Amino acid sequence: MRSRSLAAVAMAGAIALMPAVVSHAAPPEMPKPATEMSQLKFFDGSWTCDGKMEPGPFGPGGPMKSTVKSQSDLGGFWQSGVVKGSSPGMPPFEGMFHMTYDAANKQYLMLWVDNMGAWAQSTAKGWENDTLTYTGETIFGGQKIASRDSFKKNADGSLHHTSEMQMEGKWANTGDETCKKAAKK
Repeated sequence: MRSRSLAAVAMAGAIALMPAVVSHAAPPEMPKPATEMSQLKFFDGSWTCDGKMEPGPFGPGGPMKSTVKSQSDLGGFWQSGVVKGSSPGMPPFEGMFHMTYDAANKQYLMLWVDNMGAWAQSTAKGWENDTLTYTGETIFGGQKIASRDSFKKNADGSLHHTSEMQMEGKWANTGDETCKKAAKK
């Protein structure tokens, strides 16, 4: 037994003294974003939005104004943006969204978080005509609420956004806004 132990120590020592073998293999190729991500390029840019919040459990309703800055992000795998807005009688709000294409499930995915503690996860099949509709769940105030966000491309290049929540088994409009993209500088 003792001779085997000494042989193992000698072998380990010899291996440790060998010069390091340098690999000349090419590094693995970086993955590429799904081609479907090109459909989200429409959202790139700075937008100004005017609209109306409906009165309901989330506030008194009324006019709202917001800005959106959105860009391709993280190597083109995500479309990310920041939304900042205000509405009379409500504290200023801020949220972030991240959209991607989920190739495994063949659908778009949108994640949302905001400064009121809400977060959402929703999915969409893709643009149907000029409308992209995400449906999922929003978690707000400890409750899960079915939610839907529709984005419609208008002929003039603007974007119409409608948000809805399911209340008592029926879809209720919680806000409508029209967003215009700032001219590229």
